[in-house]
Amino acid sequence: MTNNTQFHGLLLVDKPSGISSHDVVARLRRILGTKAVGHSGTLDPMASGLMACLINEGTKLSQYILEGDKGYRVRAQLGVRTDTLDTTGEVLEQKPVDVSRERILEEALKIQGEMELEVPIYSAIKVQGKKLYEYARGEQEVAVPKKLMKFWDVTPVEVGPDWAEFDIKCTKGSYIRTWVDLLGKALGCGAAMSALRRTWSAPYLLPQAQTLEAIEASVKQGAGSSAFVPMELALPQIKRIRVKGQDRVLLGNGQISHDLRSQLITVFKPSEDQYVQILAQDGGQLLALVGLEPGKGFVLRRVFKY
Repeated sequence: MTNNTQFHGLLLVDKPSGISSHDVVARLRRILGTKAVGHSGTLDPMASGLMACLINEGTKLSQYILEGDKGYRVRAQLGVRTDTLDTTGEVLEQKPVDVSRERILEEALKIQGEMELEVPIYSAIKVQGKKLYEYARGEQEVAVPKKLMKFWDVTPVEVGPDWAEFDIKCTKGSYIRTWVDLLGKALGCGAAMSALRRTWSAPYLLPQAQTLEAIEASVKQGAGSSAFVPMELALPQIKRIRVKGQDRVLLGNGQISHDLRSQLITVFKPSEDQYVQILAQDGGQLLALVGLEPGKGFVLRRVFKY
């Protein structure tokens, strides 16, 4: 880890609350001494937890990591509604909380499955080239778009007199703030998100991540960080084929050899595979991702250069 620009892959960061995802990326650029740092899915400044950051050639994996499902631990403050759907926003309404623990759990467990819901007005989704929150801040009228969101595995953690904490899983792009708002409506007292921690970003779990301080300390010592995931292990759910010799040389020139094509035909199942990973027989480096295109056959989606 002494030559940090040679890092290629993912770095699993345990983001603290109070800083933006952009701040995390900026700090990693400084720690690792490379500009090629990205992330797979923004966490709001209020939120903490797992951020899969992409380093050097790992930045080319962005769309493949982004597509994964997410898991969170969320705390809902009952008896309050805000414009942002979380407790950082302006309070719109406050009500006394007079609901039993049983009722809170019963209503929470009902809010599962796929549903078409309005995106929070304070979000970065663009409408006619402008972010939604810019309309909200400027108090301008805008048609708020709806999107499919899916929530499952809602599990109660702890319930207090005017708050409740749950573990919850959702699809990429589902808003936990919206789920909390739905719970508040179902209970009739309103609710706003008061804390959020990402615990899972498929296929990675929060215990695999490290804080920025721990990552910086291990880099300074020239030691390997357990939070670093090399390219060849970054997509464990995608099938692999190994190549050597001429097959590898052709791949580096953007060509799929006859032998590799034959292997792809054997391994690739169009009904279940979007891509196949091509790895080096020697050293195991991830060389390319190959997909299937109707009318064209197998095509190189991504080629990685080290």
